[in-house]
Amino acid sequence: MLDPNDKPAWCEEGRKLEDIFVQERSFRDVKLKINPDKSDDVFTYDMRIEMPCDLKTITTPWMYSQDMFGIPPSYAISINRKDLRRYHALYPNIIIIFDVQYPDYRATHWTDMNRLELLVRSGKVQLHKYKYRGDDGSGNAKDSYIFDVRWFPRLRC
Repeated sequence: MLDPNDKPAWCEEGRKLEDIFVQERSFRDVKLKINPDKSDDVFTYDMRIEMPCDLKTITTPWMYSQDMFGIPPSYAISINRKDLRRYHALYPNIIIIFDVQYPDYRATHWTDMNRLELLVRSGKVQLHKYKYRGDDGSGNAKDSYIFDVRWFPRLRC
């Protein structure tokens, strides 16, 4: 039994548990490793994580998004419904990165599938059906969910 006041012993025990966790746990498409900086700083964060990621570069604002979806054009982004279904089936642990490059808003945000699915199920997100893609046979999405990018955390530089 460790002494509750023995900080070095608890740090050593925590380090052993981190190693065990990384060695014994496996997750779909996710790789964990001990933070290499731990050898120099025992108080730094414990692990690094590698996950699948998809980049969505968004350069064209939705001009009528305020009227259509209640989201200012500076923050409205879309994700094809077929893409979300594909991600859900093939890559449930994927991270989506939104690189928004609008004239009046430039930022990079991220999210995971759980947050996207919760927003869709909540009814907070509207589905937009594209007017001229009903008979499209070239692979274009027929509809997209419209999100406010501010709902997602921002990646900091």
